[in-house]
Amino acid sequence: MSNGEVNRLQRMLEARVIELTNSTRRRDAIVIHKSAEELERRQQASDRELAMLHLELESHRLREARAALRRIGEGTYGVCLECDEPISPKRLAAVPSAALCIRCQESVDCRCGAKNLPFRLAMAA
Repeated sequence: MSNGEVNRLQRMLEARVIELTNSTRRRDAIVIHKSAEELERRQQASDRELAMLHLELESHRLREARAALRRIGEGTYGVCLECDEPISPKRLAAVPSAALCIRCQESVDCRCGAKNLPFRLAMAA
């Protein structure tokens, strides 16, 4: 992968970090409001749960983007954390924060639960 391509992806990742940082700061949707009506309380609880899941997902994406920027700084960007093989430039163009090659990612996706993540990948997060 050329320096120009890495620089372009780095700028994309930096913009993504800013966007996600701002997104994870907005937490008004998880504020608990008091309501006398049962139906309204249940709706608010459901809305709050959805907002929490969204916040958790955005936080995970932020950690992935920051980890990718760290790998760029270390000179290991574009190398699979699991098998040490190069990650396809097409994959990085589609998912700039990708830490695994497509083969290793498919292997991880086949497993159930975070407890099965490879040790090296868990340490990179």
